[in-house]
Amino acid sequence: MIENKQIVGIVLSGGKSSRMGTEKGLVKWKGKSLIEYSVDCLRNTCKNIVVSSNKDCYDYLSLPVVADEIKDCGPIGGIYSCMKAVKADYYLVLACDVPNVPFQLFNDLLLNIGNADAIFPTDKGERGQPLISVYKASCFKVIEEELLKGNYKMMKLLGLLTTKTFSVSEELTYFNPKMLSNANSLHDINFL
Repeated sequence: MIENKQIVGIVLSGGKSSRMGTEKGLVKWKGKSLIEYSVDCLRNTCKNIVVSSNKDCYDYLSLPVVADEIKDCGPIGGIYSCMKAVKADYYLVLACDVPNVPFQLFNDLLLNIGNADAIFPTDKGERGQPLISVYKASCFKVIEEELLKGNYKMMKLLGLLTTKTFSVSEELTYFNPKMLSNANSLHDINFL
């Protein structure tokens, strides 16, 4: 159980949105912008939330917006910049394009992280979802070292950390078959 630990939520919305054709986090789905779903999900688990973005279009959320300190290095750069800007014991990371993630998933990730540096969900034994995850503060130095070497691949980073996976299955009371589905294009929105 995670008690008396500082937990910060990081919403990743710093991508170029090239496949979406417009700012991904601002795309409306069922009456709300995609980023609002991510913020609402994290609010159920942590008080402090920051948005990783290089744009000021998210000021309306009244949350701190952290720009990438090292530009053009993908999600790893956003995670690094937010970890550097806001100190915590645990960082709940959630991309802005997965609106069906239930907050209960983050509770389970926190409860199951144990001695690992990071934990992320997997669906039916498939590849994990490192942008729906919990990272401990201990990951910061490894992330920084990889960035300084020019290594920006999330899966390579995960190979350097002690990680755990959490299997998402029908047995979970909050299960939704689309809970890990993301939207990379306007077409994808129709299938969420």
